[in-house]
Amino acid sequence: MLLLLVRSFSSRTTVVGLCTTCLLWWCNNAVTTVTGLSSKPTTIACTSSTLDVSKIRAISFDVTGTLLATREPVVKSYHDASIWAKLPNPPTLDEFKRGFKIAFKERSIESPCFGGVEGISGREWWQTTIRRVLYHAKGGESGDNDDGKYYTEEEFQRYFRRVYQHFGSPSGYMVLEDASSLLSSITEATKQPSSGDSDNDNDNDNDSLLLGITSNTPIRHMESVLPMLDSFHKQFSWFTCSQEIGHEKPAKEIFEDAFTNAKFWLDDPSLAKDSILHIGDSYACDYCGARAYGFQALLLDRSDHPSVTAYQDWLEAPDYPGKSLEDVENNTITSLEEVASILSLAKQASY
Repeated sequence: MLLLLVRSFSSRTTVVGLCTTCLLWWCNNAVTTVTGLSSKPTTIACTSSTLDVSKIRAISFDVTGTLLATREPVVKSYHDASIWAKLPNPPTLDEFKRGFKIAFKERSIESPCFGGVEGISGREWWQTTIRRVLYHAKGGESGDNDDGKYYTEEEFQRYFRRVYQHFGSPSGYMVLEDASSLLSSITEATKQPSSGDSDNDNDNDNDSLLLGITSNTPIRHMESVLPMLDSFHKQFSWFTCSQEIGHEKPAKEIFEDAFTNAKFWLDDPSLAKDSILHIGDSYACDYCGARAYGFQALLLDRSDHPSVTAYQDWLEAPDYPGKSLEDVENNTITSLEEVASILSLAKQASY
């Protein structure tokens, strides 16, 4: 039985919407910096991957940047909302870019997991964060602690509601084309009886596909955003979310929760960790985090994708056995459609 999980964020890398991907990792006490893995992102042939596809019974996906992306740059949405809300002397696009980058990092460090560690709601977390975005966009300095000095409370609340509504609506996000293609391929594959199968519907249980999500995104993505995207949530059976767990990738705790869910849905308490393949666009969070926990992994290089950006470049990539530049390059893809080819080779090899 195959299984798909899901999340989104990068590390020593770009993340969620506004920059280029930088991959930094440590090997033999030396630092290697790779932009998009190379000046020309490497597209691996399926045969060059070091995955042991014969063991894979589950596939874990990140969400933002992997399956979903914002329909337009985040800072454009913030700027458009400021015009709609009639903020006096609103920040420019470049000022919003600066403000968001600083505020998002500050708040993610102060109150990790969108308030999940602090015990506040996601709405409260974003209210404080968006207030901080405006403050830094207008030139406020870190540590001043006067986030409301540029706009009145009435002005801010009018602006905040518009931003919060946008990112809680179908106009905020879109399903990426290669994600739709891969999930369609997987769905179709589960409908195809394996060679030699009888007409008994239960004979093909080991080939059926179970989808789930493992994500660093807010709970609202799981409960509102995914359902609004043409009922995208119906393709998944469980939703591991950092805001609920209180830990975010690359921490082992969030992968542990995903693993527990995988064992439940596969009805296999003795399931091996390397039976799960995790795929995401963050080097630190998705690739190194999953490998360090014991999952197999593929790194999805989105550095050339116009709709994907990354922010969490402060997260450290954990070590894992066999960590090397060659290992990363051999397990890097530039499109989710390549996963279908990898799985297809695995199936053919089993015949």
